[in-house]
Amino acid sequence: MKLLLSFFLFTTAVYAQTWTAEELAAANTFEKVTVLSAVDKETMLYLNLARMYPAKYAKIELVNEDKTSGNYKSLIKTLNAMVPVSALTFDKKAFESATCFAKEQSISGEIGHDRKNCKSYFYGECCSYGMSTGKNIIVQLLIDEGVESLGHRKICLSSGYSAVGIAFNKHKTYGFCCVLDFI
Repeated sequence: MKLLLSFFLFTTAVYAQTWTAEELAAANTFEKVTVLSAVDKETMLYLNLARMYPAKYAKIELVNEDKTSGNYKSLIKTLNAMVPVSALTFDKKAFESATCFAKEQSISGEIGHDRKNCKSYFYGECCSYGMSTGKNIIVQLLIDEGVESLGHRKICLSSGYSAVGIAFNKHKTYGFCCVLDFI
């Protein structure tokens, strides 16, 4: 009985963990940027939470993910060992770059990073397809399933970037796309 009670208290404490108001406020660097959609802002909130509080992000946001994936397991290790990095801020030129490319891909239905008519203004770029919420966009980029280099994860969690432009759009083939251009 004591063992069962201990297990219940332990699992309740793990699953009951949530973000504090202070953590959310610190990560919400895009709240007052009026050109961003609600999904853009949610995406940036979750990205900043992962960057600023990596181990806590793993405990709170990755509980319901496929734990059999090798990339999931490596993500948990990465987040638990990671030194927190600063929140990203908004960059207007990177936003314009991301917006143009998200629109271009929205119309063409293509995926990848090959731009046809959009100028690029970034040092790192991540593109997500098929996800309709900011939380799911960031989980997809961090797990980076099928990407051997884990390039999206590395860009998202890198201390080498200080700002980002983001654009969420519909996508002809996958329903939705989101482009994040990092500087």
